[in-house]
Amino acid sequence: MADELVNVNEFKELAREALPKMYFDFYAGGADDEYSLRENVEAFHRIMFRPRILRDVSRIDMSTAVLGYNISAPILIAPTAMHKLAHLDGELATARAAAACNTIMVLSFMSTCTVEEVASSCNAVRFFQLYVYKRRDITSLMVQRAERNGYKAIVLTVDVPRLGRREADIKNKIRVQILKLLHQELLMHLFVGRI
Repeated sequence: MADELVNVNEFKELAREALPKMYFDFYAGGADDEYSLRENVEAFHRIMFRPRILRDVSRIDMSTAVLGYNISAPILIAPTAMHKLAHLDGELATARAAAACNTIMVLSFMSTCTVEEVASSCNAVRFFQLYVYKRRDITSLMVQRAERNGYKAIVLTVDVPRLGRREADIKNKIRVQILKLLHQELLMHLFVGRI
């Protein structure tokens, strides 16, 4: 691989080389036949930029604001789970990168670092991903905790009433039941035990 990575596919290939297969498959895979995963990739291929020609490009400003928070470009760090599978600093490194790039990090509910750890790691603007649970008291405590730790918005996730059947995880022996247990453990560790 070249010394300089120039596109997303090259980053993906580097991750494939660097991570254990089980972890790479977890990050790169999707549920069931991975139809939605493929469609998401294809959707990006359909995006076309309309070139502006014969314009002054000596000073390009891609900055914008999201919910009143100024960021350097219209790019946020989406909530993705379990960063410590890829790096020892996990979401702390991601938050520091967000701060360095002057953008917003959305902390995943399935983070391997606590909301407090991420909040104290840097001055990035942080949003928090929230799944609403049957036990609304736990959901309420999660929101309060994120708010106390300076998270500026809640990103409500409604697409996972049940965990998908992730075939690569099954083949790699990361069973759905284990992920469910981990999810519950994280819930208890991250929110209930530290209120």
